[in-house]
Amino acid sequence: MNKTQLQIVRERLERYGYVDNFWAIKNYILRLGAVVYDLRQEGLEIEGAFGKALGKKRPNWKNYYYLLKK
Repeated sequence: MNKTQLQIVRERLERYGYVDNFWAIKNYILRLGAVVYDLRQEGLEIEGAFGKALGKKRPNWKNYYYLLKK
């Protein structure tokens, strides 16, 4: 059985602690913000920031990251 986008993103967050928009696009998840919203409604604590704020180097400055709070 195929996994839903919600399941795929949740597994990625639990395994790596973050998910970003470039990864999501590569995995054909085009509405990552909507999926993150649903996960927050389920009780997951997720915060977001741009790569530059997280100390990422170019070209990932403008990439947006969602981080799972533990």
